[in-house]
Amino acid sequence: MRVYEFSREVDVPSKELLKLLSDAGYSIQSHMSLLTEEHVSFLNKKLKKEESLPSGKTESLKPTKTENKETSNKVIQKEKQVAADSSIKLQSDVSVLAENKQLVPEDQKPKINQKKSETTQESKKVIILTSMTVGDLADRIGVPSGEIILNLLKRGLLLNKNQVIKEDVVEQIAKQHGLEVVMPNLESKVVEQTKLGLKDQKHRAPIVVVIGHVDHGKTTLLDFIRKTRVVAKEKGGITQHLGAYEVETPNGKIVFLDTPGHEAFTKMRQRGIKSADIAILVVAADDGVMPQTVEAIKQAQSADVPIIVAINKVDKVPVAKLEDIKAQLSKYELLTEDWGGQTLCVPISAKLGQGIDQLLEMILLQAEIMELKSDETIDACGYVLESKIEKGLGPVATFIAQHGSIKIGDFFLCGDTQGKVTVLIDSAGKRIKSVGPAIPVQISGFDVLPQAGDYLQVVSQQEFYKTKESKVEQRDLYAIKQIPEDAIKVIIKADVASSKEALVNSIEKLSKKSEKKVYIVHAAMGNVTETDVMLAVDTKSTIYAFSVKPEAKILALAQRYSVPVKIFYVIYHLLDDITEIIKSEKKIEYKRVKSGEAIVRKVFDIKDLGVIAGFYVKDGKILRDGTITIFRNNKKIGQGSIKSLQREKKNMKEVAAGFEGALIIDGFKDWAIDDRIECSVDVAQI
Repeated sequence: MRVYEFSREVDVPSKELLKLLSDAGYSIQSHMSLLTEEHVSFLNKKLKKEESLPSGKTESLKPTKTENKETSNKVIQKEKQVAADSSIKLQSDVSVLAENKQLVPEDQKPKINQKKSETTQESKKVIILTSMTVGDLADRIGVPSGEIILNLLKRGLLLNKNQVIKEDVVEQIAKQHGLEVVMPNLESKVVEQTKLGLKDQKHRAPIVVVIGHVDHGKTTLLDFIRKTRVVAKEKGGITQHLGAYEVETPNGKIVFLDTPGHEAFTKMRQRGIKSADIAILVVAADDGVMPQTVEAIKQAQSADVPIIVAINKVDKVPVAKLEDIKAQLSKYELLTEDWGGQTLCVPISAKLGQGIDQLLEMILLQAEIMELKSDETIDACGYVLESKIEKGLGPVATFIAQHGSIKIGDFFLCGDTQGKVTVLIDSAGKRIKSVGPAIPVQISGFDVLPQAGDYLQVVSQQEFYKTKESKVEQRDLYAIKQIPEDAIKVIIKADVASSKEALVNSIEKLSKKSEKKVYIVHAAMGNVTETDVMLAVDTKSTIYAFSVKPEAKILALAQRYSVPVKIFYVIYHLLDDITEIIKSEKKIEYKRVKSGEAIVRKVFDIKDLGVIAGFYVKDGKILRDGTITIFRNNKKIGQGSIKSLQREKKNMKEVAAGFEGALIIDGFKDWAIDDRIECSVDVAQI
């Protein structure tokens, strides 16, 4: 039998069995490895301290509860005795060292304190990248707060000791002082020790991403698993697409990232963050390893994500073809277990469902070896998988907590935004009150739309408001510094969050379509304040109040400083107003366009009037405000503006095709019969 099968028989984790075999000198690679009679006999003796029973009766080899209790008591007593002996010996050793301090050679001195100091020194060189106050950053770098404040002033930021610095500025200053900046990776021991303080860790479900070449069956595999393994929590099954979902198996749950090559997987990998615990590499048996297969392998390996190979479409090829696929995979450090390596490989047919149960079993076995754990007792922290604007909810995001539980009413920070949890929706479309680690959930309550891969951390209400106010101040300072002088600048104050978000999104779209850019200096909920007016003065902005009516004293203040305050109750009316401003301030460009063509038929030289050209319009129109260009034998001989234009002795604004007319050109008299006239006008380009 295989290691994992024996593991279930004796109720001992595969990892412990592998360690026992390794310590005894046996070369057993993974929980998929086959055990010989010798291996089984050894393990039975090791576990029961007696000879193995005949094959097929391994259930009786499992120690009884009484035996386990007696063994456990003996082990505890032995450990206590060893600990006591070690303590006495350690005290004795320390006393001797104290008395003979000068006699102990340097290389024989105890290294406990030395290691501690090295660890402390090393920790000072590393800083977790997150927004923090000026004082906190100064403490972590080991410099006075004044030095950081001066550094920020040089960057155009006026902040005091208790105000929060954004992540990008923290990174710049930390690197300037020689610190190594580490992303808030939940896999990192540094984060666990200094930030999370994990204590009550329990096993959690593995998070799996499916990768591979296009058309190799990734979507088919996920569809089959979703249809056959997802437990419908409500009538109608899954009604809400979250980009991730839970799968129920007899041996435990698995969380799949729904979209193959998920956007968050790539973005997190670029930031050095693992979005998934395990990657399923799908390779089509009839196609083999392709360019995108190789790219997927490299992505997973660079993110240090274990790979399980699923050779798909095995129903279409002979068994011998699978060996060719394994040979191709071996070139990319994926040596399968039957080839002497440690890569799990499962032949499947996603279309027929063949081998899917075994694949799910292998995922859980791999997860067992990885010992995936999480602490539900701390504040939730994890990563955003995807985000979107949803009608009735505003900005929402799919979130999976790697630690902690998140509930309705929790305050959180997430990337460059923040919010308060107003709605939680599970993968069945059901509204829930709270959710623990490794369970996909949709969160609403974001101030603005987060990005895939953003780190989300639940915080206290005090920290939330402190950070939010600081971010607003910083955004305003950045706005004053970075907005071009000739741009159209606006401040938005709205009654509710949904109105604010709708306005911000609409104005940004409007700005992208226009040559004249519109910059939102500040957008918030609530009535117009004195601070808004003064910010408008500094940035030369127009204040737009949507569904809120400013107080009389605020309007008086705005009037005193000549700040426009415009009140609207319909969104498209507000947008129309901004559009009119864009048009009024837009620099008009003109293009010269040909309006008509005529032929000179007669020439008159009249005293006191000048030389008159009689013409016939062949095409278009000859316009009074146009510019005339004269050609003779296809060669340009003159150009000028029209001084006088007549038809049938009447002054005209234009003469159309098929009619005759006469004109005098300012600055040109050398007319001849059959000269060709072209009329052109300058047309504004809108």
